[in-house]
Amino acid sequence: MRSRTPARPGLRAVAACIMAAAVTSALAWPAWDGLEVRPQEGPGCRLPLAGGETFVLAFTHSVDRLPVEDHYRVEDGRIVQEATRLRQFGAGMGHIHGVGEGRADGDWWEVTGMGREVGDLVVRAGGPQVGHLLHHPGGTVALSGRWAGQRVTIRPERQSTIQRALSSLGGPCGADSQTVPEEAP
Repeated sequence: MRSRTPARPGLRAVAACIMAAAVTSALAWPAWDGLEVRPQEGPGCRLPLAGGETFVLAFTHSVDRLPVEDHYRVEDGRIVQEATRLRQFGAGMGHIHGVGEGRADGDWWEVTGMGREVGDLVVRAGGPQVGHLLHHPGGTVALSGRWAGQRVTIRPERQSTIQRALSSLGGPCGADSQTVPEEAP
C-alpha cells in the first residue's frame, strides 16, 4: 500500500488565499442593477432594483396642485421613462405627439409606452406641499422630507453583492438602502 505524501503547508495557504481572493472578487463585482440617490449636500443612498423592476417619482404639480406620477425603469444602464400619470394637464404636462399613447384612466390621464431615455434624473426636491416621493420595490424614499430645497440626482448604477448586503443595514433612505458618502468639495 502506498502512503500519501501530505501536502505542504505553504501550498495549502496559497490555495486558500487564491480561493479567498476569488470569492471576494465575485462578491465585489458590480452585477446588479440599482439606483444611487445623491443629494446636493450630505450623504445619499443606494437602492437595489431587480431586472425589469420599475420605480416611480411622485409629486404634486407646482401650478395646478394635482398629483403626478412618472414611471421609470433602468435599461442597459440608462433611465427610461415608461409612463406618466396626471390628474389634470398642468403647465408643461400632457401627451407629446409621437411619444407613447395617451388615454383616460378614471380621474387620471395616463401616457404609456413612452420609452423615453432621460439620463440621470435631477430633481429639485420641493417642500412638503410638493411632496417628492421615490417609490421603489423596497419601499418609498421621501425626497422632500429628507432633502427639501436640494438638488437630488437619481442615477442608475451597477451594485455588487457586498453593496446589496450592506444595504440591509440601512442608511438615509431607510432599512433597504446603503449610505453613499458625501463627496469631497
